Amino acid sequence: MRKWFIFFIVIFFIAGCAQQNNGTTFVTTVEHVIDGDTVKIRKDGKLVTVRLLNIDTPETYREKQAYGEEAKQFAKDVLLHKKVTIELSAKEKPYDRYGRLLAYIWMEDQTLYQEKIVKEGLARVAYMFDPDTKYAKQLYEAQEQAKKAKKRIWSVDGYVTEKGFDMSVWRDKAS
Repeated sequence: MRKWFIFFIVIFFIAGCAQQNNGTTFVTTVEHVIDGDTVKIRKDGKLVTVRLLNIDTPETYREKQAYGEEAKQFAKDVLLHKKVTIELSAKEKPYDRYGRLLAYIWMEDQTLYQEKIVKEGLARVAYMFDPDTKYAKQLYEAQEQAKKAKKRIWSVDGYVTEKGFDMSVWRDKAS
């Protein structure tokens, strides 16, 4: 009897520890795609905006940027209405200054969405800050592959900058 009691106490303790770490990842469905690096999901019954960590895609609002619509369509094709695993930022409070949840998205086939869109030449690696540098190596490797292949955003010299995307190179190219 005493062995069973100890067994249940140990199981209860292990389960309690597992629940404490439960907030770092969860499974959900992508409800809406805003653009290539921002989506909406359901979390705790509420619609929540998620800003994807470590990537930047061209804009589709305000100033429309080259490949922005393609990045948005790519996100729709691979994420919309799909079951995904959300891996939250390692920050104590995983939100940006706009109240968006900061996270990585893992697709059902265990592929990191951020790596996939970077590899396709539709996103640049950006906003790489501690403590969210866990996948830096694989993201930079994916970016190098896209650069070497001159895929999409990398097809026009000078379009991708440290600060984002420079549409003036497109205007200069057209003149």
